Amino acid sequence: MVRERSGSVDWRVALRGALVALIVALPPVVVVRLLKGNDLEGRESNLWVVSVLAIFLGFGLCGYNAGRQRPRSALLHAAAAAGLAFGGLVVYTVFRHLVTGDPITLAFVVRLVLVGQITVSLGILGGYVATRRRGRAGSAA
Repeated sequence: MVRERSGSVDWRVALRGALVALIVALPPVVVVRLLKGNDLEGRESNLWVVSVLAIFLGFGLCGYNAGRQRPRSALLHAAAAAGLAFGGLVVYTVFRHLVTGDPITLAFVVRLVLVGQITVSLGILGGYVATRRRGRAGSAA
């Protein structure tokens, strides 16, 4: 058993959790963007809901995975994993905007901050579920 130090993050665990988020969330988002990225504003397909659900599931599983691996600091590791995954998405998104010439407006930055808060919260929720499941499994034995 690996001994955990209080307050320190095992970045390998966080990185593995972040990869879970990206593996689960990115493929549906990319497919929907490719299929429906050219929809007219105000006439978008409802297929975007699949992307939102994939993001919710991906970041929840990200936190669950990280929290399960480090149960004594599950929420810390879940938040770190979700933050890493979201940070990677931000780097990609800003790079894509710069390459394509899309503007980086205040509304864009605010949207990124809000989505970041949501994704990290979902990761923490996943970490919490991991601790609850572990607590039930431990009390059943």
